[in-house]
Amino acid sequence: MIKLEGTIINVFTQQGGTSKKTGEAFEARDKIQLMGEHELPNGSIKNELIDLTVENGKEYETLKGKRVSIPCGVFVTGRNPIFYVTKGATPKLLNQV
Repeated sequence: MIKLEGTIINVFTQQGGTSKKTGEAFEARDKIQLMGEHELPNGSIKNELIDLTVENGKEYETLKGKRVSIPCGVFVTGRNPIFYVTKGATPKLLNQV
């Protein structure tokens, strides 16, 4: 498990539909958008926006605009890491910078 830290900038519901790849139906999902910072080898900071599926988006509404730490897992598909919130995880409010 890893912890992603960043500012929650949006909470939304992605509507359900049918997968173009598999043809399987999927249900609507609650998601958050987390803006994090990634330090580059030259010392510069790159902001990264990460979309995460969450169990209940309403729990995150009050955290919009606040820095949080969220327990996550990660797997890689191709060259891209895919982050996911671990089951039952709750965000921890961090001190504002």
